[in-house]
Amino acid sequence: MENWVLIANPAAGGGRARKAAERAARFLDRCGQPLDVYYTRASGHAGELARQAVAAGTKRLIVCGGDGTIVELLPALAHQPTTLALLPAGTSNDFARGLGIPRRLGSALDILQHGQICKLDLGRIGDRWFCTVAAFGFDAEINHAVNSGRIPFSGTSGYLYATFKHLAAYRSPQVCLSGEFGEYRGEIFLVATGNTRSYGGGMRIVPRADPQDGNLDVCIVDKLSTRSILKLLPRVFWGGHLNHPAVRCLRTSWLRIETDAPRLIYADGEHLGETPALLRSAPAALSMILPKNTP
Repeated sequence: MENWVLIANPAAGGGRARKAAERAARFLDRCGQPLDVYYTRASGHAGELARQAVAAGTKRLIVCGGDGTIVELLPALAHQPTTLALLPAGTSNDFARGLGIPRRLGSALDILQHGQICKLDLGRIGDRWFCTVAAFGFDAEINHAVNSGRIPFSGTSGYLYATFKHLAAYRSPQVCLSGEFGEYRGEIFLVATGNTRSYGGGMRIVPRADPQDGNLDVCIVDKLSTRSILKLLPRVFWGGHLNHPAVRCLRTSWLRIETDAPRLIYADGEHLGETPALLRSAPAALSMILPKNTP
């Protein structure tokens, strides 16, 4: 049998990833599947381990962790024959959620063994890769607040706490957005560019995003009053915000963002750059194991 590699972030999910990795290793050993297990020790270590695995000709790379761990692997896996498999064990797990991979370990292991290999798109900002949603505007500032340790919670609760804390002081930037849809100019509350549909632990900001169509879905929310934002926010969890007159969702294979001053861009919960920036879809860039019922 071909040898598989499992990379786990032992800190992900408050230690849940380490326990899941240990259980997965025992299960695969009972199945007679050769497996090498590696635990990350610091930021960037997952990427280094992934590069070594790909260089060694590993056929299947399993990651046990959250979106932050996955994004570290993308430079090593993009346009390579090594197939990625997920055991979701992070705080948000939006990439797995968008692909129908459950958090329940037994179900995820079943997909690992019996799922189908598919080609998925990725997103790019310059030479950086992302797999879920790239955020600019208010969302990027919230991500920055959470990542910098100014928010005492993580996941969806941390996002909501930071939202209420920073909403009144936020000033909407003037932007110029261009893509295959044409050009948009104006003051925006946020721009979210999705390869998959959700971020923040299940907030379906671009509910129609398809990581196999070669495009990015772009949600633009115009400048709104604080009261309007508070009324709109709960609707994001099921995609109901798309019916609001200040919200539009566009589709394009590339998006250029220009602003009057440099602004942060976050993707997969990580700081990926600043404006001006060009975001692009990279079609069929990632080989991955998905549930058999995935179209």
